[in-house]
Amino acid sequence: MFGHREDGAVAQVRDLVVCTRAGSPVLRSVSLSLSKGEASAIVGESGSGKTTLALALLGHVRDGLVKRGGSVSVCGRDPFSLPERELREFRSSKVSWLSQDPALSLTPHMTVRELLGEALDGDDGRKMSLLAEVGLEGVGGILERRPSALSGGQRRRVAMARAMASKPELVILDEPTAGLDAEAIDDVVRVIQDGSAFSGASILVITHDIAFAGRVAKSVHIMKAGSVVESGAMREVLSSPESECARRLVGALALGAMAPRADGEAEAALSLRGLTVETPDGKIAVRDLNFDLPVGGSVAVVGPSGSGKSTFVKAISGIAPAQAGSISVRVGNLSTALDRRFERRTVEELLSIQVVPQDPSTSINPSLTVGFQLSRAVARRHPEWKKGRRRERCAELLESVGLSSDLMKRKTPSLSGGQVQRIAIARALAQEPSVLICDESTSALDVVTQKEVLSLLAAIRDSKGVALVVVTHSVDVASSLCGSVIPVGQGRTTTRAVSSATLKA
Repeated sequence: MFGHREDGAVAQVRDLVVCTRAGSPVLRSVSLSLSKGEASAIVGESGSGKTTLALALLGHVRDGLVKRGGSVSVCGRDPFSLPERELREFRSSKVSWLSQDPALSLTPHMTVRELLGEALDGDDGRKMSLLAEVGLEGVGGILERRPSALSGGQRRRVAMARAMASKPELVILDEPTAGLDAEAIDDVVRVIQDGSAFSGASILVITHDIAFAGRVAKSVHIMKAGSVVESGAMREVLSSPESECARRLVGALALGAMAPRADGEAEAALSLRGLTVETPDGKIAVRDLNFDLPVGGSVAVVGPSGSGKSTFVKAISGIAPAQAGSISVRVGNLSTALDRRFERRTVEELLSIQVVPQDPSTSINPSLTVGFQLSRAVARRHPEWKKGRRRERCAELLESVGLSSDLMKRKTPSLSGGQVQRIAIARALAQEPSVLICDESTSALDVVTQKEVLSLLAAIRDSKGVALVVVTHSVDVASSLCGSVIPVGQGRTTTRAVSSATLKA
């Protein structure tokens, strides 16, 4: 156990070992030190142990895990040795945690004023000042709003303001940019770089995005399979990575060209005519849009947080009907006009458009095996197939997304984020769709896994002729994977798609 705080360090971890109850290691003798008043980052691929290590700084291990050895000191205290009452006080005053999903830290029935008021007394002046520091000064009636009345990016910024309100010595930001558009990411970078909002606190960023980490952190710890494989100054690691893991992370920053070749004679997999879509709060996502997506083509849907990207693709799938216009999709060998409401579409029409969600855990049942869920999806397309043939098809689907058929016996909680995302793609492909909608399907993945999944989507598009509608906030993803772009919520009438080259012009 640490008896004192080393000079210049706000936190130290020595030889920390965390295992499952069955004895499988999750953290393998991890050691690191975080400098006082400095921004540091822990970067690694999905499943590397980043969040487990960060939670240890709060004196917490997740259900099913056990701390087997090593020691942790934060602000001169060992959080694992504190009585429950002192631990709660320690977590509320010394360390603030901003979770990857801000909805988990924002009580849904409380207003923003009440949420900030838990740490800030007095009038609304300080609250508004804090909200301005995270880029929310222009949001009307922000203090009266509840989390459900905010966009995902706005909720994240409120959660950040709340984490800063108690003026902690250490602020831990767990994937603070996951799912954010470029403008919102710039806001997060500005807040961290400015430093005034954190009142001199040390900052630890947990992220899969080494490019973001490079913008905000002075030092970095690279993790792989439960171990810290490289530590050093951020600038040095980015310019001269030594470990194989760091080299892969840095190398994956360049996605490469994966856009399809233009084919003016290809038939349309999806046709939109005069399509007008409004968001639930009355904003125009697209107006009078005319667009043909060819078989084997891909188009990106881009726009800032809250612009209506997801509402637009929900209109295509029929979940949120468009206000005007028509939608046609290729069913078999025929172009078929669809009703704007999905409940009025035939089974064949529904199967022809499939969605891969941003967070597959919201649509994949964690209590059922991968094989059972894939088999059920196959049965929707081929109800006449017997069990043996369905099992063969499930194995083929897993192989097509780069996974072993052995995973059919597994459940998703035991798999990495990248594996679960591939399973979501396999389940969508089981329906043999003409159009695959990928709604921010790589935004929460590390750069290595992101590149692998994007390459997989490009291969599926090119080999099977499946047309891709790619919803993304990333200019790099849009320009790499897609030849054309539909801008959403840009404050102007959208009548047609534009070349993805305009994104970087």
